[in-house]
Amino acid sequence: LEEEGIDIDEEGFKAAMEVQRQTARKARKATNYMGADATVYESIDPSVTSKFVGYEHLEYDSKITVLTTEDEIVDALSDGERGTIFVDETPFYATSGGQEADKGVIRSADGEFVVEDVVKLLGGKFGHVGHVTKGMIKIGDKVTLEVDRENRALAANNHSATHLLQKALRMVLGTHVEQAGSLNNANRLRFDFTHFSAMTEEQLKEVEAIVNREIRNHLPVVVRNMPIEEAKKTGAAALFGEKYGDIVRVVDIGGKSIEFCGGTHVKNTSNIGLFKIVSENSVASGVRRIEAVTGNGVLLFMNELRNSINAASAVLKIANPAKLAERCQALTEELKEKDKQIQKLSQQLAGSQLANMFDNAKEINGIKIISAMLNGTKPDMLRQIGDKVKEQTEDFIAVFETTLVCANLNIIGLSLVDDNNVLITFKGNGTRKVNIEADSYGAIIVDVMKHAF
Repeated sequence: LEEEGIDIDEEGFKAAMEVQRQTARKARKATNYMGADATVYESIDPSVTSKFVGYEHLEYDSKITVLTTEDEIVDALSDGERGTIFVDETPFYATSGGQEADKGVIRSADGEFVVEDVVKLLGGKFGHVGHVTKGMIKIGDKVTLEVDRENRALAANNHSATHLLQKALRMVLGTHVEQAGSLNNANRLRFDFTHFSAMTEEQLKEVEAIVNREIRNHLPVVVRNMPIEEAKKTGAAALFGEKYGDIVRVVDIGGKSIEFCGGTHVKNTSNIGLFKIVSENSVASGVRRIEAVTGNGVLLFMNELRNSINAASAVLKIANPAKLAERCQALTEELKEKDKQIQKLSQQLAGSQLANMFDNAKEINGIKIISAMLNGTKPDMLRQIGDKVKEQTEDFIAVFETTLVCANLNIIGLSLVDDNNVLITFKGNGTRKVNIEADSYGAIIVDVMKHAF
């Protein structure tokens, strides 16, 4: 264009584009075409579709068919703008089947777009969500779509390991184990499964050993598309409640694990490297969850664990971290012994205080009143003091910190309802609302609150 003496008015283009966007917004508000709860994706022409080519390719050339911002269809996206790109063919895997979407870059002659997520929509549309980092992306542009290879490989490691994990769980726990959910990404894997109790340490070790053994066995991973009836004859496991088409994708890991699956996988189990269970816990009644890492993730996990052990050892002044558990056990025993000593001393002190309080008890309306602020006294100790108090034969009211213990009157709690009424809680006999002026109990309570502290 420069050779022909033609310049591009980019600022003018952006201004005209903004005018077009505002016009489109007003038109949609006037017609309510999309409906109150609709998203911008629902306004895309239903004939628009995408073909997934990511099983065979991680880089692919295609053409942009639709562009959107977060709230409208547009003709272009400029540097810094967020939006979604739709193309004819894509190598990007969209979030589905428990596997998170690919990440990567889409490049045109005039711009670059970073893909942060990929959504799969009705009609086979794949939306690449992200933002423009350079230049401008326009409808009709020929683009090159590049999947982040490392991110894809790590996610595949975890997804294939999940298949091996499910098989190992059924071997160790029983055939009642069924998948109840999963998540696979580049960092970790998470697998939810049906089981009635927490796994023991021995069971976790056995499951972990089985998965690592199959990784070391270099099992080939074979993927085939076949009619669903034929696939069922292979014994392939299907996800309960999932709807499948006439043709299904079957992932066979060396004959050890055969499952219906649309996700991406390794070519050989040796690619996974290592497998390590990080945690096992309950997520719902009858549903357990295992989180694990693979490959380099195991090394990162072990390094973090080692750093934590070293830090704890330094705090406890232990030269050899291998002695950490032994030192922790010794400290636990020391603390238990000190707690016993503290409790014994507290009992002696409380007994002495109690005797002194009875000697100096106040008397109101024929009832003795004792009170004390026993700061720092544990609930168990307060109960013991209360029991000793209730062994007395004469009528009295005793108030300790926030606990009211009454002997023959059987009052165990009170609270002020308003300026004229107090709610008294009786042991085994519910509650009673007392008028301060009209009820004898009320008069006693008022005097207690005036003189107790």
